[in-house]
Amino acid sequence: MESKERAQNLSELGDLLKSLSKRPVVSVRYGRFPDGATLGHGLGPLAGQVHDLVAKLHPMWKRYLPSGAEPPSASQIEALLEPLSADAAVELMTTLAADNLVWPGSKLMNREIAHHTVTRIVKWLGPAATWWTNRQGNSWDPVTACTFDGMVAGSDGEYLAILIQVGED
Repeated sequence: MESKERAQNLSELGDLLKSLSKRPVVSVRYGRFPDGATLGHGLGPLAGQVHDLVAKLHPMWKRYLPSGAEPPSASQIEALLEPLSADAAVELMTTLAADNLVWPGSKLMNREIAHHTVTRIVKWLGPAATWWTNRQGNSWDPVTACTFDGMVAGSDGEYLAILIQVGED
């Protein structure tokens, strides 16, 4: 897809991600990296975007957190992210959009709809996109100060998509 055409269709990416959002439990971020801050071969700018999203979520969850709890820094987030294949990103992002991490069996949205939407997001970013997560099976390295969180972030080097689910029991 031509860069100009993709920029014009960025609202489509936003609409897809926003349809998965169930704030404050599931939140999303999308966009284009500022000029000169493309992902390239480093993860830093994407980890910075994850940190910025977490920083916006933190005040919503602060009353449930231990006193003084703070989310990790962007560099700490960068250090804990693990790469995912596009197929694994589809599966994990679908799970995070549809299934509640805190209350297993409790659905946040229809899984088929979530899967279809996430598949479109991954295709929008294309085959050259890289995907990252803080989860490894049933364990995770926290990207928030909450008890539970799961995050998938992807970028083609110019555009980004992030979905995060947080929760407290």
